[in-house]
Amino acid sequence: MNRLLCGALLLAYFVLWLTIDSSLAQESKFDKARAYVEKWVKTRQLIAKKSADWRVERENIQQSIGLLKKEIDLLENEIEQTKDIDSEADVQKRRINLSLEDLKKSNKVVNDALWNMERQVLILMSRFPESLKDRTTGVRTRIPLKQEDLRNYSAAERMQNIVAILNEADRFNSAITMAVELRKDSEGKERQVQVVYLGLGQAYFVDQNNVIAGTGVPGSDRWVWSFNNDLAAKIRKVIGIYENGLPAEFVSVPVEIK
Repeated sequence: MNRLLCGALLLAYFVLWLTIDSSLAQESKFDKARAYVEKWVKTRQLIAKKSADWRVERENIQQSIGLLKKEIDLLENEIEQTKDIDSEADVQKRRINLSLEDLKKSNKVVNDALWNMERQVLILMSRFPESLKDRTTGVRTRIPLKQEDLRNYSAAERMQNIVAILNEADRFNSAITMAVELRKDSEGKERQVQVVYLGLGQAYFVDQNNVIAGTGVPGSDRWVWSFNNDLAAKIRKVIGIYENGLPAEFVSVPVEIK
């Protein structure tokens, strides 16, 4: 909880320092304080909007999943009931056959809905940062990629996979995460770097030697990384504070909010 609070304070301060130019040096302390507060409020509003949008989308998907699960439970109960009907009665046989046809049609509706939701989740996963992709790899392998693979999974299992991925993404988006990844430098060589993710909205990276550094933001189909080696010392300080190796303080680094 302390890390989350520290991360939120750092993020607010980062945005404040980005928008301050040299003209503020001529303003009074009161004007500076007011400007800081206005920028802080604006940043909190942007962050709150993005978080709210994510929760609304997640809530809509989960509501759809809940409705589908109820439908599946009803279908499975009806199927079990039909197995106990006396097969010797011609009238009952006809009724069973009609019921089974209806169930098959309903089951197809459920399968089609799940298939579409799984495609949406796969698209969402392609935009995950590498750290989050690693966390969800196990669940990802259980999502059917072809129609013929559907026979290997029940509808309940498929819904559980969707929910598991959405929950993991929500946890990642609600926290500050540290990861070790590879980045290619200007010469095309891969360098190991430490990356600090501020949820799913912003990231910073720096190598162990504090030579290469930069920022990352989510793109339309993947994360976009930009080099800014001048930020190496500041990002290293942010990592030190996150790891409790340095006392907490405000560090100004760029933040891009879309």
